[in-house]
Amino acid sequence: MLALSLGTACSAPKPTLVDFSETARDYRAQDYKTVYDRWTRHDWALHEVDAALEVWATFKSWDFREAYIERYATVYSMSDADRRVLRQAQLESFHSGFEFHMTTQSANYKWNDLDKKDSAWRVTLLDGTGRELVPETLRINKLPDAYEREFFPAKTPFTKTFALRFALPSADAASGAPAVDFKGPKTGSITLRIASPLGRVELVWRSS
Repeated sequence: MLALSLGTACSAPKPTLVDFSETARDYRAQDYKTVYDRWTRHDWALHEVDAALEVWATFKSWDFREAYIERYATVYSMSDADRRVLRQAQLESFHSGFEFHMTTQSANYKWNDLDKKDSAWRVTLLDGTGRELVPETLRINKLPDAYEREFFPAKTPFTKTFALRFALPSADAASGAPAVDFKGPKTGSITLRIASPLGRVELVWRSS
């Protein structure tokens, strides 16, 4: 299974450019797959001849969330009132940090341990200037199988699913300016980096 997915990835086209803005979209439920593919990146780190870590990560941009809202509301036959609640919740999450749905697998299950405090892997988010953030949360995300296969189809019997969140930089108490000068998508790109002595994965989203 792992070798097959690696072979598939080798023939994959270069990532398409994305729009980080909050421009309103008029998506329908059937648009979700196209939008999901646009915001999902896939790569792996090799250790000798084995895949130390293979990663699929979906950045939950506002563009992605708008398509997700339409698909979710349709799948679950939500009322207009419930759809508005879902949309507000997604908007609040979007404005409070940078969130990713991450699916991983490894040739050695012991290497697939990103959530462990003593993991060899270091996960960071970089903007286009090279400034970085460390995760606020990185945890195993146990989701219903049918839900995950519908909305995040990278899942297989061999993968783990992680919820990954980077908080927006907090303001310095004295100056009021952000304590970390991380400008994120405003720089034109963000990179999710997962590095260890076993190898490194860099997943990039660019607007130009």
